[in-house]
Amino acid sequence: MVLPQEVTATDWTPEAVEAMRPSVEASPWGGLANPHEALRGAHLFTFADGGQRALVALRPVVFGRGTRLDVVGLVSQGDRLHGAAFDQALMATARCFGASVLAMTTAREHIERQCIRQGWERTGSVMTKAIHV
Repeated sequence: MVLPQEVTATDWTPEAVEAMRPSVEASPWGGLANPHEALRGAHLFTFADGGQRALVALRPVVFGRGTRLDVVGLVSQGDRLHGAAFDQALMATARCFGASVLAMTTAREHIERQCIRQGWERTGSVMTKAIHV
């Protein structure tokens, strides 16, 4: 796998899992999963470009007709991410996985807006209803 120069495969450590906690807690899934559960099966990468730095967790999901690469964790650790540079690196990384689709579920409107600016499409809505037993 030849990753773009801004992207480095990173080992999961307890500190990396903990760094992902804010991303996991902001999930629209209502906090059902702890970080270990939410990130299971994901590969961890560091994106670095100038002062921009982020950890991104990507989980490939393989189907009979192709691979979807899910962004299951994203935490900025430096300057605010420039959408275009990050998106280009993410696309190149997705190609390394042979992915035909990138997917992300987010409850953060600023991330949604940035994705739309970079050509991502809103393909539906996540509807949830808490069931209290």
